[in-house]
Amino acid sequence: MNLAIELLHRLDEPKLNQDEKALLRCALAKALEGAGSYEAAAAGLGELWLGVGVRPELAGLREYTQAEALLCVGTLTGWLGSVRQVTGAQEAAKDLISESMARFEALAERAKAAEAQIELAWCYWRAGAYDEARVLLRETLDGPGALAGELRALALLRSAEVERADGRLTDALTVLAQAGALVEACGNDALMGIFHGTLASTLIALSLAEQRQDYADRALIELAAASFHLEQAGHTRFCARAENNLGFLLTRLARFSEAHEHLARARRLFVSLREMGSVAQVDDTRARALLAEGRVSEAEKTARAAVRALEGGDELALLTEALTTHGTALARLGRIADARAALERALEVGDRAGACEGVGRAALVMLEELEPSLAQTEQQALYQRADESLANTQDAETLARLRVCARQLLKAPSASAASTTEVTPFIHAAEKSAQLLHEARCVARAGGTVLLSGETGTGKEVLARLIHEWSGRPGPFVAINCAALCATLVESQLFGHRRGSFTGATEDYAGAARAAEGGTLFLDEIGELSLANQAKLLRLIEQGEVYALGNALPERVNVRIIAATNHDLRRQVERREFRADLFYRLAGFHLELPPLRERPEDIVALARHFIETAACAHQKQIVFTPESFAAMQRLSLAGNVRELRAHIERTFIIAPDGATITPAAIEAVALRETQKAGFAEPWAGCALEDEVRAYEGRLIKLALDSAKGSITRAARLLNVTHQGLAYILNGRQKELLAERKPVRTRRISLMRRQDSPRSSVRAER
Repeated sequence: MNLAIELLHRLDEPKLNQDEKALLRCALAKALEGAGSYEAAAAGLGELWLGVGVRPELAGLREYTQAEALLCVGTLTGWLGSVRQVTGAQEAAKDLISESMARFEALAERAKAAEAQIELAWCYWRAGAYDEARVLLRETLDGPGALAGELRALALLRSAEVERADGRLTDALTVLAQAGALVEACGNDALMGIFHGTLASTLIALSLAEQRQDYADRALIELAAASFHLEQAGHTRFCARAENNLGFLLTRLARFSEAHEHLARARRLFVSLREMGSVAQVDDTRARALLAEGRVSEAEKTARAAVRALEGGDELALLTEALTTHGTALARLGRIADARAALERALEVGDRAGACEGVGRAALVMLEELEPSLAQTEQQALYQRADESLANTQDAETLARLRVCARQLLKAPSASAASTTEVTPFIHAAEKSAQLLHEARCVARAGGTVLLSGETGTGKEVLARLIHEWSGRPGPFVAINCAALCATLVESQLFGHRRGSFTGATEDYAGAARAAEGGTLFLDEIGELSLANQAKLLRLIEQGEVYALGNALPERVNVRIIAATNHDLRRQVERREFRADLFYRLAGFHLELPPLRERPEDIVALARHFIETAACAHQKQIVFTPESFAAMQRLSLAGNVRELRAHIERTFIIAPDGATITPAAIEAVALRETQKAGFAEPWAGCALEDEVRAYEGRLIKLALDSAKGSITRAARLLNVTHQGLAYILNGRQKELLAERKPVRTRRISLMRRQDSPRSSVRAER
């Protein structure tokens, strides 16, 4: 603050020219910003500050001064946009800072360009775009002309915060270990406070992930150190954040009275600073504490206030969390429709932000709080979404909740467990499909195990039901999806269980094979079975034995097995992910269903069938021109039958009676990778970035399949570098990481290595 006073005095000197005065104003704004005084910093910029996101007037200034002014205005736009929750502020800040960075690079001012890049990364962090922030900070730290001093310390601390926010706790600790000595050498109280605060946040997350009380105890010490240094620096905002973190930790430790004291102090500080975005974060933490105490009505009001405050800004990851908290409170108050709306919005906002863990937690809360009001298919879809989104979480409590939801799903009666519905015909017109049905009839009469393979939605279950009908077996057709819930649980309940495991729900699924007595047991997604349980399926196939609940001896059943998969089981056998003996027993009769794009004649037949069905159901006449059917064939619309049916069904729901569907609408939908539209509104919900990402993912998956999971070979096929492809996979295409060549992992706990001579290693080989 002494520096700010000195700069103010210098601004009064009459001999200063326009350029010198502008540089002094930038230095003053930077000093005030460093102390967390953002409003004062804006005032300090004087005529250079025209408002949040407004480009300053630069006429008459040197190139270097123009770049410095753009950097100051851009950085302050990012901070004030977050403080005031201004929509579009972060994008405006990115534009201003990017222009500044380009100007500094042109002037060969590497240190200033690096400073701009650090601030640009922080704008991405605020918006929840952690991958972009990570790349920018890593480029800055590893780029030519290595950073030094306080600037390098700041880059390391922000890099650690990005890793922590993205759930990469071990990586965050590694970066903090690099930053510790450098921060201490700088002797800057603000940096020391940020260091201890970030370390405390990471330790809090680790204490929850690994159930380590010692981490929680150490986090309390680090928060005390953070508060001390931030008070010395006069950084009120960061002091308030430390109080909020302390309140969160005490809430998780069930020390609610102390938690509310610290949260109240944090809120008072943020209100005094008029920082409404941070007030909303404190309110979200308070709402969670109130929920934990059972004070649901108070929690709902507090969470609602947090959502309203965050709706006006760009911090979508924070909004996702607040919506999830609000949805939880609404559900516990019995306001089911409102709760569902809030949680569905949390899923949508989280998807936009790329906040995987936020999406996973929102889906998990929907399963926990809205289970009685959800159809079984909805529950299964939500479980799958939560499981995929939380695949990399280190939070033991969240994983335990996920397992509880899996058990609940298994206890529910299966919608397809004893189906008595009429068999759906296999609509076709292509010669290839006719030949497939002829082979299926022969297989049905022959008896024995059947394996059906093909992409999702090609009609595997429809064909399985036809084979059962044609076989003449007197028993029922029973279908179970091995991947719909949790493969391990399904397998253990279907084929037996170890003493003490899942005994409460075993009867529901252990009886599935007995329910199919004399009939057909259809096992969908057989490729998801683990190696540990494939032997039990082999026993069922070879000896017809399953284990009933409470019986030590197996029970014999008379069932025919039809299995289906969208995986390449031969490849899985080569990679030792699927038992060879089981594969050859299943593949005695192997029928492969081609996707629609390989049988375009079926597209027209199926489309006409779905149009006729929808017209009767909705009492509408929607006209599809002959050219529109030709467009469907030409563009191989819809890789699977379900997608084609969904487009037609959506069209009949949205379009007015008598509407005409043109080839242009068909072409627009065919080009859409995300498939959110129907033929009636082909451009509905279109986002170019999402469409490009989906198309990119499809190409990468094809390349990885061709390269048998090798990233190096796939990169060559795609004509990109190994590093570039790895960055994409670890960033915007995380769902494709499972397609890589399998690796062996070892686990490391950095904190154990520091605290104990016995280390537990966690690293990828």
